[in-house]
Amino acid sequence: MKYFRSIFVLLLILGAPLLANEWATYYFPGKVGSSWIYEDQDGNELTRYAVEEKNVEGNTFRAFEYEPEIDDWEKYMYAVQPFLYQVGDEWVAFYVGDDIENATESILSKKLDETLAMIRQQTAGQLPPGVTIDFDYTIDPKAQDYFYLFPTPIAYNEEWVAMELDVKVGMTMDIQGAPVEIPAALKTVSSTTNIVETGNVIGKETVETEAGTFEECLKIEYRTKTTVDTELPPEYKQLLPEQQTNESVSTLWLAPNIGIVKFKSEQENSDEVKTLELKSYEIQSDESENGESK
Repeated sequence: MKYFRSIFVLLLILGAPLLANEWATYYFPGKVGSSWIYEDQDGNELTRYAVEEKNVEGNTFRAFEYEPEIDDWEKYMYAVQPFLYQVGDEWVAFYVGDDIENATESILSKKLDETLAMIRQQTAGQLPPGVTIDFDYTIDPKAQDYFYLFPTPIAYNEEWVAMELDVKVGMTMDIQGAPVEIPAALKTVSSTTNIVETGNVIGKETVETEAGTFEECLKIEYRTKTTVDTELPPEYKQLLPEQQTNESVSTLWLAPNIGIVKFKSEQENSDEVKTLELKSYEIQSDESENGESK
């Protein structure tokens, strides 16, 4: 009797990782040759292709490619547009840390350039003769390497940290020709932004898109809390809050044997809503070269 009990325990130990991996593949298939066509909130199409595995610094990743190519970091959405990912015993995880940093730097650079151009224009005719002001800034984003899509096996209503990002921004004013010396402390402002995104599998739903009706879809909610700490000279502290917070909510639906079928992202204090919905797909399988398509 003890012999059979030992065999049973051994099977459980050896089988658990296999079951977890099968569970992950069930909701996030990536057989080479599979493809998915999505449409965003503006009617733009994006096609994702599952391609051969890639090796990065000794680590093996499953891989995707996109058409059109993703070359505009301002439109990049890491939760649905990974290039590399892994299906492990504990997580389905996207290797997107560098991509998140690139997107963050691109977005902030554009916003700062626009803001500084407006400030230069507004101050152009108001400065005393011979006085000029210019600005310089630095952006230093640091993201964790992986975005953790969901745990394997699935655990309902148990939050996890899906992604964390810290961004340091420094801005310096270069004032020339001023009649008095301006202290360096008054010419520098810096801020640190901390973004923590938590995931939670909140249940299953039936989802309808142009590609069809999908039952038993996993519904995963990601809540992002953003905290901004600004280091200000005493003279400026009454003008701006030293700490600001903001939140956003993204929801992802994954269909069995299909993967991502719908995505929605909403920002607090904003009417902007980003969406992505599946239009058609072709899933390759081990049993058939054609697999499933629609």
